[in-house]
Amino acid sequence: MNNPKTRFSLVLFSVALAAAAVASQQSKPAQSGSRASGRLACWKQVGISPSAMEQRRAIMEGAKTKMQSVCKDDSLTPEQKKQQIQQIHRDAAQQAEGLITPEQIEALRKCQREQAASSNPARTTGPCGEPLEPDDSTSPSNSPAPPSN
Repeated sequence: MNNPKTRFSLVLFSVALAAAAVASQQSKPAQSGSRASGRLACWKQVGISPSAMEQRRAIMEGAKTKMQSVCKDDSLTPEQKKQQIQQIHRDAAQQAEGLITPEQIEALRKCQREQAASSNPARTTGPCGEPLEPDDSTSPSNSPAPPSN
């Protein structure tokens, strides 16, 4: 390392590497923060308390854990899995019902749909990763066939 050019190149490389590391660390929190603040805006906008949202989140996380267990249970048929997951959804909704008024739930869902529409594509798989069946109301096969002559 007695060569000044080698020493200078090493110092320059180190400075560039450090600058890149600092820049990447600073950009990541800003991105995740803006996403989180968008969600916070919805429940704040409709007047839901932070404690109610935290309790609701805990209920939904518990339901998610139960659904994952159902999905992993190889002794169940797909129909049984579907029924059990529907029951888990009903139970979670019933538990969360008293935390937020129906009007707040509707306003929250509307806000979240608007945000999701601008950032997320439509869901194509169910809770266990199975492909979702197409909606019959929009399916072309559901329309009557033209009469054959």
